[in-house]
Amino acid sequence: MISVRDVSKIFNAGHPNEFTALHRVSLNLPLHETTVLKGPSGSGKTTLLGLIGCMARPTTGRIFVNELEITSLPERFLTEIRRSTFGFIFQQVNLIKGISALENVMIPAYPTGEKHSLLRARAMEKLGMFNLDMRAAARIECLSGGEAQRVAIARALINNPAIIIADEPTAHLDSTLSREFMGIIKELKSEGVTIILASHDPIVYDSDVADRVVEMRDGKVIKGGKRP
Repeated sequence: MISVRDVSKIFNAGHPNEFTALHRVSLNLPLHETTVLKGPSGSGKTTLLGLIGCMARPTTGRIFVNELEITSLPERFLTEIRRSTFGFIFQQVNLIKGISALENVMIPAYPTGEKHSLLRARAMEKLGMFNLDMRAAARIECLSGGEAQRVAIARALINNPAIIIADEPTAHLDSTLSREFMGIIKELKSEGVTIILASHDPIVYDSDVADRVVEMRDGKVIKGGKRP
């Protein structure tokens, strides 16, 4: 269970431009399910994803992952949790140009110190999941938009994370590629991966892959729960 308890996030506290991105949000997200955070830009979806994924700390409140409170851990422990527990898929694919698809997939695993040959084999396996093994040597700038998105997903999976966090993953994809992406999410879900997506795309939140849809607005949870 991922448990968000009375969490608020305030940016620039005490300054004239102080902004409260989240207002005392409480939420329980079961593991091995797919949850979609739905809402317009500025609703707090991305901020909440960042807090759950240990990318930032809340101003107040606590977050638990598998009964481990992550909000009070020292940064060195958060770094390890980010690497071993979470895989991140961003709105912008954030792949590094000038190097190959294979090298991009391998990068998040370099700090583990794993033997290079084993890491390379696993990265090739992840690319093969998305029919990209033949494009492993291609530089990022030579890939299509759909190929780049699949490389980004392979990169998110390289450390075999238990939880995938995806922030507006279909924002720059057409309808066909968006449905293809949700097909990949369905496959990951069938393998027991916990998936949390933020999106205002109906292809995402209306998908039968979503076990629950949590609607957010103005930094608050408006409604949310398991679909019937």
